[in-house]
Amino acid sequence: MSETMKFAKLSNSNYNDWKSDMQAHLGEHGLWRLVCGKEPMPTKADLVKDWETKAIKAASKIYLAVGQDQKVHIREFLEDPVAMWKKLESVHVSKKPVARFNAYDDLFTISKKEDETLMDLSTRVTEAMAKIKNLRPAKFTVDELDKELEAT
Repeated sequence: MSETMKFAKLSNSNYNDWKSDMQAHLGEHGLWRLVCGKEPMPTKADLVKDWETKAIKAASKIYLAVGQDQKVHIREFLEDPVAMWKKLESVHVSKKPVARFNAYDDLFTISKKEDETLMDLSTRVTEAMAKIKNLRPAKFTVDELDKELEAT
């Protein structure tokens, strides 16, 4: 019996939400550590087959959780969920100054809508900040931010 995803498939516009949902889904099935690289292929030959089976299961779950227009990015990695995950991130997250500038612009233009609750407003701000953090390189500093803002 096939399992139905309880979240939207990856599209061109929902990477941040999809990423969190997919990570939770893989974690629920004991596959996230493999996908994120914390569970590398074992060196003992008798454990390799089980690891490969898990890898194919994880890759299949990822492949089935992306829209048709996204599959082109990962078709070549049907047995490599780590490569799939990295490729999807590279396609959807441009960690360049202009992307961060646009994300900051989105954050700074948020205002409360007339019929919006404060909780909903807070959620939109939190989502905008998550997007900004996702666009930063691993060791991004305030000095680097200052330089980027001066240049724009």
